[in-house]
Amino acid sequence: AGNFFLSQPGLSSWAGIYVRDFDILPNVGDKIDLTATVNEYYSFTQLIDVSTYSVLSSNNPVVPLSIDTGELGIDCSQGGESYEGMLVKVYDVTVEGIDEFGNIEIDDGSGSTLMDAYYFDTDGSWPSISVGDNISSIIGNVGYSYSEFKIYPRNEGDFSSCVAMGDINGDGGWNVLDIVGLANCILANNCEQSENGCAGDING
Repeated sequence: AGNFFLSQPGLSSWAGIYVRDFDILPNVGDKIDLTATVNEYYSFTQLIDVSTYSVLSSNNPVVPLSIDTGELGIDCSQGGESYEGMLVKVYDVTVEGIDEFGNIEIDDGSGSTLMDAYYFDTDGSWPSISVGDNISSIIGNVGYSYSEFKIYPRNEGDFSSCVAMGDINGDGGWNVLDIVGLANCILANNCEQSENGCAGDING
């Protein structure tokens, strides 16, 4: 409670940070203005000691940045550092390993990164994940701990297991009805919220 991630819209790197403060409680989608102190916690950049805070607007769209797992990687790198704190999304990943600390190694074919449940909503249910599983997409904030970059999903909605790519209406086939469904959700700007919307992202 009270700790949260911030992302600056419109930027594709160096645009996220973790805020450690127990006195302010923003909601997801709030656009805020704050003054705080930059701090490094075991090489994880964060803001502490918030001195001023205001909400500029609410219910703003929260859009993750699509990246490849290899771009983030695991070990400390400038490329990985540029995504630290940001909300990211990876597609079509395979679970390659799970260690004794619960770190899950995932790879979309571009190279491995890690996923962890540390910031997961305690009211939700972490999915059952095994080595060899394929997950259509994962959303999460990028953190850095124990000298490793990790993606931290927020809740159950950050995991997606799509039906076959292109099968927008989930009827098991590909035809003009899928094209109509895709056009409709694009025009309504709700493809992410539609039941099989992720299947429409043919090119990832």
